Amino acid sequence: MFGAISNKDLETIDNYFKQFIKFISYDKNEFNYIESTGNKKLDSMFKSWNEQIKTIDKRNKEDMKVLGEIVLTADKVEQGIYKCRIKGNSSNPTISTLRNTLNKMLVSIDDATSRLLRVVNSYTNNDFTDSIKVVDKYKEEMRSLMESINVLGKVLNDNARNNYNNGEVLEKNSFVMTSSMNNLASKTNEQAASLEQTSAAIEEITNITRNNTQNATKMASLGHIVKKSVLEGEDLASKTAKSMDEINDKVKAINESISIIDQIAFQTNILSLNAAVEAATAGEAGKGFAVVAQEVRNLASRSAEAAHEIKNLVEEATLKANDGKKVSSDMINGYEELNNNITQTIQIIEDVSNASKEQITRIEQINQAVDMLDRFTQENVAESNQVKAIAQNVSKLAHQLLIDAQSKKFN
Repeated sequence: MFGAISNKDLETIDNYFKQFIKFISYDKNEFNYIESTGNKKLDSMFKSWNEQIKTIDKRNKEDMKVLGEIVLTADKVEQGIYKCRIKGNSSNPTISTLRNTLNKMLVSIDDATSRLLRVVNSYTNNDFTDSIKVVDKYKEEMRSLMESINVLGKVLNDNARNNYNNGEVLEKNSFVMTSSMNNLASKTNEQAASLEQTSAAIEEITNITRNNTQNATKMASLGHIVKKSVLEGEDLASKTAKSMDEINDKVKAINESISIIDQIAFQTNILSLNAAVEAATAGEAGKGFAVVAQEVRNLASRSAEAAHEIKNLVEEATLKANDGKKVSSDMINGYEELNNNITQTIQIIEDVSNASKEQITRIEQINQAVDMLDRFTQENVAESNQVKAIAQNVSKLAHQLLIDAQSKKFN
């Protein structure tokens, strides 16, 4: 067939074949083609083989490129990337079929994930109106997943609608409750303020009544003291009147003594005149006696003047003593009337004091009742404010729930 082939040629053919085996087994990347051996027939055979091997090398490289893309695409799919495609192609039917099958699978997965992602994103953005159209090509788990997503969307849609309806009702009710609690808190606060004012007024009245009771007791005590003083004044006035009578008696005795002195002065004056006449009759011998008689006459005159002055003073003293007696008599009458009035006043004050004591007892009971009512009212205010705060929080939550429900789209 080949003509004369030497052992060297056989060895070259053997090495060529072994290199080919390694090349197609991918143990060798590059192939060393033999273009010329010096044997024309052998060179023609190698030329034919080289063309076939180059064709195989080209197809293998195409296959390797497609397989490389398949590996890279599989790595992307493992990472969750489904929009990648195998772009390379091969004349190898097996590799070409594998490439087309994988691309078709990627299209199907990409379509399914796009549908799922679109609906899930819609749900994430609170739009529950979208759903997945399940086509017949999806089977088993993928079909179950799509149907489950649609069921989830229906549940979310129903929940959003219910939340919206409940939010509207809750907001209306919370508004009414908040308004009622505001009115209740306002009225409770007004009641508490009124009770505080009432309690303060009662406390003030209690203090006033207590002070009045104390003052009434003091007035009763002072009334007794004044009554005692009046009795003492009346006694002193009686003693004064008695002293005035005694003074009057003494004045009468003095008047009688003055009358005697006046008579003695008159008689002494007569005697002095007689002595003067006798002395004049005696002449020179009676001059000395005349001087004595004159002095006695002067003394009698002065005694008479003094007696007259004393008489005038005694008469004035008598008038004053009579006036003092009348005043003492009037004072006694006044003290008697004052004593009667003070006695009546003391009785009235004691009645007022007893009534004030009874009144303060009742007021203290009222004060205790008001204090208890005030304490209960303060507790009610605290409870009312707490419920009011809860109502306001509920109102805020209801408003937020309604806003949240309004932000969602549903059928």
